[in-house]
Amino acid sequence: RVYALNVAGEIPEELWSLTYLTNLFIAQNYLTGSLLAAIGNLTRMQYLSVATNNLAGELPKELGNLSQLKALVFSSNKFSGSLPPELGKLTKLEELYFDSSGISGPIPSTFAKLTNLERVWASDLEFGGQIPDFIGNWSKLQVLRISDMSNGSSSLEFLRNMKSLAILELRNNNINGSIPSFVGEFQNLTQLDLSFNNISGHIPESIFNSSSLSYVFLGNNMLSGTLPRQKSSSLQNM
Repeated sequence: RVYALNVAGEIPEELWSLTYLTNLFIAQNYLTGSLLAAIGNLTRMQYLSVATNNLAGELPKELGNLSQLKALVFSSNKFSGSLPPELGKLTKLEELYFDSSGISGPIPSTFAKLTNLERVWASDLEFGGQIPDFIGNWSKLQVLRISDMSNGSSSLEFLRNMKSLAILELRNNNINGSIPSFVGEFQNLTQLDLSFNNISGHIPESIFNSSSLSYVFLGNNMLSGTLPRQKSSSLQNM
């Protein structure tokens, strides 16, 4: 664990030979260079965070060898290229954070296999296309944050089976269609942000009647209709 210690320079190659490592946390430093293919040697790794550094280059496909991985965090770096399809082999993964990482390109179809995911942050990226429907397979998700996939179009139907969601943020994704009533019926949902999209139609009554929602942000859409006089006491910010 080397966290926020202002460590600079490249990651020593010797680190990738420590094959009994299960937890590597080297976030919030000034690390440069790239992640080497040899990272695939760390097959016992369960928690890996290299967030908030100056790492660059493409993510090595050998990350897909870390079959025991439960958390992968590479946010706030200067990586390039797209997500390796091999990451879809990390079927034990519960947390995936790659916001502001520099990654571009679509979310690989192999990610449909990541059905144990509970938290995903993917914002401030140059992603193309739409939010893939297979994300609906991630039914254990509690937190989903995806933004700025604005050169595609999506609907919200993929959310139907994601009843464990507590935080849902889908800003600026060129989402169209209407807000499905089932979103307001998610019993654990406390925060909902669908702002800066092309959503139209009325806001479902289930949103206003939800006993769990406390924060709802739907600004910069094409919604119509009026707000009800009464709403759930839990809904404090809208």
